Amino acid sequence: MNEGKIAVNRLRSVLIKDKLNMSEGFMRALRNDVGRVLSYYMSLRGDGVEVFIDGAADGYTVRIKATADDIRQIRAV
Repeated sequence: MNEGKIAVNRLRSVLIKDKLNMSEGFMRALRNDVGRVLSYYMSLRGDGVEVFIDGAADGYTVRIKATADDIRQIRAV
């Protein structure tokens, strides 16, 4: 990703967080919690989990971006 796209994404993230009145601490806790849950089911890469929240009058849209190297085999009982 080039520097211009990175800057635009960071600005968009800051503006959305400001609009939705979410602190950086809230977003960090959300990313950590989502990453912990996903790591039970997948081997996540070290580049972390990204969470995107868009707000509208009719609710919120939450998108999660993470990269996994493998899916863990879980035995269902």
